[in-house]
Amino acid sequence: MHTIPLERLSGCTDGTTIWLDTHLTTTERRCTLTHELVHITRGHTGHQPPAVEAAVREETARLLVPWAALHASRGAQLEIWHLVQELGVTPGCLGRPLHSVRSLYESSVSD
Repeated sequence: MHTIPLERLSGCTDGTTIWLDTHLTTTERRCTLTHELVHITRGHTGHQPPAVEAAVREETARLLVPWAALHASRGAQLEIWHLVQELGVTPGCLGRPLHSVRSLYESSVSD
């Protein structure tokens, strides 16, 4: 893994090497590195189509966001800021799992 100034990207990979932007925070670096590692484990090289990126983001979130922590917070009026701080992820990484938990909670409340 190398850190270099990247324009418009947090990170990228060629399938063997990962480059991360030098300006990332520790949390951003953690999420971006995991995202790029998912690309490598899937055998991706270079730019991927939007559907592939969405699947990689979803897997990254599953790896970094503990389902139990989100489930425990269901129904609470927690701000995203508090959750990302507690879980050590970026808002973008938290987005998908949080949406899933909210959907499950709302459907269980309406039943």
